[in-house]
Amino acid sequence: MTESARIVLFCGGRGSATIIRALLRRTDVELTLIVNAFDDGLSTGALRNFIPGMLGPSDFRKNLSYLFGNYSQAQYALKSLMEYRLPGGTEIEKLARFAGGSDAVLDEPLAGWFAQLQPATLQRVRGLLARFFVHAAGAEFDYRDCSLGNLVFAGAYLQHGEDFNAAAAEVGELVGTRARLLNVGTQQNRVLTGLKQDGTLLASEAELVGPQSPSPITHVYLLERPLSADDKQALASLDMAGKHAWLSARDAVSQLSKPAAEAIAGADIILCGPGTQHSSLFPSYRIAAAALAAAPAPVKALVMNLDSDHDIQGLSASDVVDRALGYGAPVTHILLNSDPNRLAAGALTGDSYRGAGLVRGAFATPARPQVHNGSAVADAVLGLQAQRVTPSVEIFADILRRSVASDELVEEFLETDWNGVSAHLTLNHVTGTGVGSVNLDGLFPETTYFRDWLARGSSDYLVLMTGDGAYRFADVLAIIRLLEQQESLGGVFGSRTQSRRQFITSVRAAYGENRLLYGLGKMAAFFLSALFYLRTGVIFSDPLTGLRVFRRRALAGLPIVKGDAPLSIVRQLTQGGVEVAELPVLYRTFSGFTDPNWRVRRGLHNLTSLLP
Repeated sequence: MTESARIVLFCGGRGSATIIRALLRRTDVELTLIVNAFDDGLSTGALRNFIPGMLGPSDFRKNLSYLFGNYSQAQYALKSLMEYRLPGGTEIEKLARFAGGSDAVLDEPLAGWFAQLQPATLQRVRGLLARFFVHAAGAEFDYRDCSLGNLVFAGAYLQHGEDFNAAAAEVGELVGTRARLLNVGTQQNRVLTGLKQDGTLLASEAELVGPQSPSPITHVYLLERPLSADDKQALASLDMAGKHAWLSARDAVSQLSKPAAEAIAGADIILCGPGTQHSSLFPSYRIAAAALAAAPAPVKALVMNLDSDHDIQGLSASDVVDRALGYGAPVTHILLNSDPNRLAAGALTGDSYRGAGLVRGAFATPARPQVHNGSAVADAVLGLQAQRVTPSVEIFADILRRSVASDELVEEFLETDWNGVSAHLTLNHVTGTGVGSVNLDGLFPETTYFRDWLARGSSDYLVLMTGDGAYRFADVLAIIRLLEQQESLGGVFGSRTQSRRQFITSVRAAYGENRLLYGLGKMAAFFLSALFYLRTGVIFSDPLTGLRVFRRRALAGLPIVKGDAPLSIVRQLTQGGVEVAELPVLYRTFSGFTDPNWRVRRGLHNLTSLLP
């Protein structure tokens, strides 16, 4: 019932790998990757020439490798197959026969990997490979160093009537991706071409990203066909202005794909990743410029490269930002590595640049300084979204007939560092303490307060602290921090049973010398845990805890909760799809202040509420 942060990440093939994996590790993120398909280097370029009109699958294949869930031998084998570089020779003949359904014996490691695939997956991979080899029959193609995954992609492209985006969806479904992977453009084939400040022509994507003179790239074009020898000869005779005019006249930006447009319009965060800017990112911004400008996402962050690269040599970080803005990237924040010895900052020296806030941090991995620390980037970006609103917390505390402890409770509340949280405390049956007060009777006053909060309250979170012992506000704050980080959670319960010593001490203090109640008290929680599991399929180690925290947004739209026993209400919430977690908390009971009869009555009422 909770909402995750919908993040759209513009990326290339490798530059955002650690960021992607870090975002996938979070349960509060719905990730969509937007990639262009203009790669034409090496074997990918050879494949595009071999199948005219086909876009480049290389960056899609690379990103799919990050989206695998490597938690089984079958998944690991499929990933290894997709990334395997073919040596050529007789192995290709064996692979073609194997794909066609024969009993050809493959060489290792292919034989072992194929053997580990699930039968349905094996059948689909063989079918897609077979479709490619049918197309390639009798034709000359250099397979050396071509990835097997590119052949699978090509087979899907041919099988879907030369629809590249349908092929991308087919292969994504095949590998069971944990995020959406979308082509930024439609079916229109384009060839990337660039022009440098000194007039040098870069005729292909491979030339854009490869070794080149230190003169910076000034323009990137999307052409409908590769430049011919005559085109290059005509351009060679022109000056810089003439070349730009000639290429601009033939520049044809492809249309934005519908799935990419919908993802951008629905995003909470738009993230412009690092990578080869002039090939992987700037062309994508050009295609999506209108949708990006209209996107309502409040956070549109650009993650700056850590180092210079062939395509941005001679450029500073601020130059890269200027070009990204010029090509249509919306930027509200710029994430810049704090190490001053890397990519020159240029004009990125203050707190903002061209209206975008500068976020400096240790965004490089210490052990691999050339690679982004994906977790640091993910935390920073999601922190930008969290900074927009200070969460409000309403705390209801009912200390069973212990008004003498209220002063100490209020003192602890006032001394707790609620930095970043707006907290308000309300005490039951206690007045004159400088905080809010109510007078709620009954065996379960907290459920009365809970219903009133649902109907008329406005805070983001409700904390219920009920019992004859003492919880700690530090644990309450820790729970709120967890909920702020884990958007998928609708509530967190404080578990008192994580420490054996704490559990036994609390039960002994509660029931004193009454050995019968002492024994029953130790068993009751475990019995209720088992019963609750049988009714809901959810296990709580401490179902009778008096510390419960709820997120309002997770409860919105649920049917009206019935009954007054806390476990009955929790059962209805979990059955309504609300995710609830447990967090160990400190809890202390005090001899002479506890009421065994009150505890037993509450326990029995909770028990009967779970019975059919």
